[in-house]
Amino acid sequence: MDMYRKAAPTGSRLRWRGATMGLSVVAMMSMMPTARAAEEAWHGTDARQQVSAALLGPWKADIAASHYTDPPPRKALRFFSYTEGGKVLVSFMTLNARGQFSSGHWAAQVDGTPGIEYHSQGGAIPFNVVYFTKVDDDNYHLVVKRNGKVEITADYALSRDGRTLSYRYGETVVIYHRWDMME
Repeated sequence: MDMYRKAAPTGSRLRWRGATMGLSVVAMMSMMPTARAAEEAWHGTDARQQVSAALLGPWKADIAASHYTDPPPRKALRFFSYTEGGKVLVSFMTLNARGQFSSGHWAAQVDGTPGIEYHSQGGAIPFNVVYFTKVDDDNYHLVVKRNGKVEITADYALSRDGRTLSYRYGETVVIYHRWDMME
């Protein structure tokens, strides 16, 4: 019985170890950088300065107006936003013809600097590398690579009124309309 008491600390010894660990954690936290970005003036480039304001926001695919080389999805959504470092953040969701859901997102500068895409097929593992380039205020070019090989070369074109976005790759043309998120 005494052998077990020596092996497993109890009472004041256990409290002492807990207090020591707690102080160690607090000491380590004080050495970690704090989140101060919101407290300091921003000196970078905002994505809103780099892309048309009409591009930002939610878009819903008009399946009937689109042309697909594969069976068309039941639904497709795309969201353009912005994130840290002046990057454009693109999130997408698709319900394919067989009723399977997929989603993903990527963030990239509009100067063709490589960005990482995460996709539901890959989980937390980077799925693709994307290169997003602004052609002009209404047109953007996208190159998507996987394992160093080009998978998709695509173009986005925003209508002059900002209500329609076309996404073209190969023979596929997806027509998106501004989505009010109510349907």
